[in-house]
Amino acid sequence: MNDVDFLNSLLAIDPSLRFSGLVEKSGHLCASIIRQGLNEHLKGRNPEISYTQSAYIVELRKIFENELGPLKSVIYIYDKVVMFTIPLKNHIVVFSTDTNINIDSIFEKAKSFIKNVETELDLELDIKNISQEKKEGVRNLYDSGISEEMIAEQLDLNLSTVKSLVKIIMTNPK
Repeated sequence: MNDVDFLNSLLAIDPSLRFSGLVEKSGHLCASIIRQGLNEHLKGRNPEISYTQSAYIVELRKIFENELGPLKSVIYIYDKVVMFTIPLKNHIVVFSTDTNINIDSIFEKAKSFIKNVETELDLELDIKNISQEKKEGVRNLYDSGISEEMIAEQLDLNLSTVKSLVKIIMTNPK
């Protein structure tokens, strides 16, 4: 299952879902779907800031997993929307709903859906959405001896995505 099919299917689990997205740990939004006919609440750069903060908060909260157990989600409750973030492999699933919902019910539906399709979803090797420019950037930085971690940081890519691209680069030299 590709990322867009995954997000469309997630949005279909409940009519109160407004938006679904897939965010890399770096905060980069890989793909997103908004329910047709709805206005986005966040405008300009605010959605990008929101995704980056959500990714940072999820990673920060994982510090306590040894004592508290695995992080299942972070939920933000606003007057206009409820926003969910759920760690998934090396990504974060984000989705929002209307406020007049049963949070536990929506969360359980989403977790159940994600658990059922997780094995079909190969996010680490999904590089089809990477621009040719970024692929060339990875090649150039890798060829100049830059570490994969630094390449990921420099190009705002997930480390696993960079590793997948490096494997391709090594099998297809210039």
